[in-house]
Amino acid sequence: MASYEETFEWIDFPQGRVRYAGTARGRDEPPINVFAVEILGSIHHGEIKRNFFSDGARFDVEIVSFGWFKEDWCGTVPVPAYSAAFTASQINDVQALICQAVAIWDQMANKPSFLSSTKACFTGDIAFREGWVLVKEGGSAR
Repeated sequence: MASYEETFEWIDFPQGRVRYAGTARGRDEPPINVFAVEILGSIHHGEIKRNFFSDGARFDVEIVSFGWFKEDWCGTVPVPAYSAAFTASQINDVQALICQAVAIWDQMANKPSFLSSTKACFTGDIAFREGWVLVKEGGSAR
């Protein structure tokens, strides 16, 4: 039974690859939208969500967290025991991969659920929540 909620195919980019992984139940949370990024030979997961404007007619996308070793650890603040830390350069690559993937997903006929809306329009903006990723010691993130 095919559904846009199921895992999408990997999208390859020069820095790595990305896929929308569908929804998963977060820790003590309702279902969340999960994506995966493969960079430097390792796969890491994160949570992506939409944030509606007060008018309800527009929304932005927000990266809530990223770096989880397992898909089922998404949805909470990254914890060193369960999440990878990245250098500033790697974080820049991950941000670029996510932004490129969201632009592609937004053009698809069967969009991921976080981009689908019958009443609201995606503005094209992507925000990265403060603390969304662990930074390797000596590295810095914006």
